[in-house]
Amino acid sequence: MASGITLLLGLVLLGVGLLLAFFGRAMWESMMAIIGGFIGWFLAYFFATYIMGWEWWMAIIVGFVGGMLGSWIFGALVEVALALIVAILAGGLVYILGGAAWVIPAIIIFVIVFALSYYFMDDLIAIVTALIGGILSSVAIFVLMIDESAGLGAGEGLTGMPDPTWAILGGIAIFILGALVQTFFLEDSDRNFR
Repeated sequence: MASGITLLLGLVLLGVGLLLAFFGRAMWESMMAIIGGFIGWFLAYFFATYIMGWEWWMAIIVGFVGGMLGSWIFGALVEVALALIVAILAGGLVYILGGAAWVIPAIIIFVIVFALSYYFMDDLIAIVTALIGGILSSVAIFVLMIDESAGLGAGEGLTGMPDPTWAILGGIAIFILGALVQTFFLEDSDRNFR
């Protein structure tokens, strides 16, 4: 059984994994807005400090403005950006596999995939967040099963490593249940924490 920092790490991973698996779609826009805020702050601060050469206090003010803009952009336009990325991947794959003669079919695939992925983005986000939650939960189950009392052997590493089968099966079960809950059982009003 895990103890100390390993136990804490396992419990935190399990909590985050379960939240993402079962409520990931509801938290998606908020998470993206927070990530966009951090990226916007960093980029604006970097621009003000290293490119413009402004004082540190001016760079912090510009950083906060950039953070607000980044948060707004990531929160409002994240579905368009994700649909665009999926469409570029699909159209690019058709172009790479077919060569220059397949430019028109690649553009048609791009437009169709963009429209479909934008329309079904909510369900895609549910499946992706459930998958990430299942993976985190699987890692957490594995970490919680580590027997630290076995200690470290001379040059052998941790000797109390568990069989990962139960952790993998638990992660798969959490992924499937989370995807089902997010896709079929959560009402539209429950999907957003706003």
